[in-house]
Amino acid sequence: MPTLRDIILGYLHTLQERGVARVGIAEDCRPILREWMLAARHGRIATPAQSPAATGTPPSAAPSRQAAPTPPQETDATELRRMLNTPLQEVQQPPEMQQEDIPFFRPGGNTADECWQNMQRMLPNWTPLRELGSLRPTAVFGTGNRQAGIMFVGDAPNYQDEQSGTPFSGEAGGKLDGMLKAMGLTRQDVYITHLVKFRPAIPRQTINNRPPNEKEILFSASVLEVEARLVQPKVIVALGVIAARGLLRQGDLPLAAYQQMNGQFCGIPVIVTHHPSYLLRTSDLAERRRLWEEMLHVMHIAGLPISDKQRGFFLPKN
Repeated sequence: MPTLRDIILGYLHTLQERGVARVGIAEDCRPILREWMLAARHGRIATPAQSPAATGTPPSAAPSRQAAPTPPQETDATELRRMLNTPLQEVQQPPEMQQEDIPFFRPGGNTADECWQNMQRMLPNWTPLRELGSLRPTAVFGTGNRQAGIMFVGDAPNYQDEQSGTPFSGEAGGKLDGMLKAMGLTRQDVYITHLVKFRPAIPRQTINNRPPNEKEILFSASVLEVEARLVQPKVIVALGVIAARGLLRQGDLPLAAYQQMNGQFCGIPVIVTHHPSYLLRTSDLAERRRLWEEMLHVMHIAGLPISDKQRGFFLPKN
């Protein structure tokens, strides 16, 4: 049976292989890890090959500095595994913000259903976002299939979304519905959400909207990570340049630059495309074809069948 130390090392090695350089640590874990660090410095952590049980050395004959501490109970290992697998923040911070300055949203729960319920209960009053003072109070949660193969991410709710409580409720949402229909899907087949779950506020605001700022996105990133880890989609679609910047964290690059990247979020491939509102502003067939090719790529990654008719959408007629 693996030891508690084996579980943690295996988990950290997995994160390292995925390119994760930093992880958040729950407060409950810090004393345990600190104790292990101090014990290791004084040579008090025994590996299975060094322990008295493994060598057959009677406990009384073992040098006192090599004596292993009392092993945790199996329930402790199970609990620590749960805490370590609690969604963690994995974003690259700009130089002006330190890792410890960015809060981590952890809804907790022993099952996926409990995590979803806790998130919807806790997020509307989560102190770090509320104290920003720049977001409106109504949370607009993601909707759709919570086990979907495709996850769509926009930037933040607008006026229509806030009124309906549903992401992409306005005209842009109608264009998104059209994209899904062309893919042979409906909203019930995918998961749709935003980087920031609250509509960004403006003084004397009525129906006007603004995109989320950098701090709002950073403080909301761990919330999105909770969703990604719960849904576990095969591919994430970033709808627009702000969503791309929030997911891939490569700075203020233009949309075209992000479209050329092979980025990931939580180890999940990210495909960057135009925000659906772009389709409200252009009738250019070549641009529509390019967007559609990105959706064909999404369908391919998700393992969806692609018909000849779908492959021919927006191609010039002979």
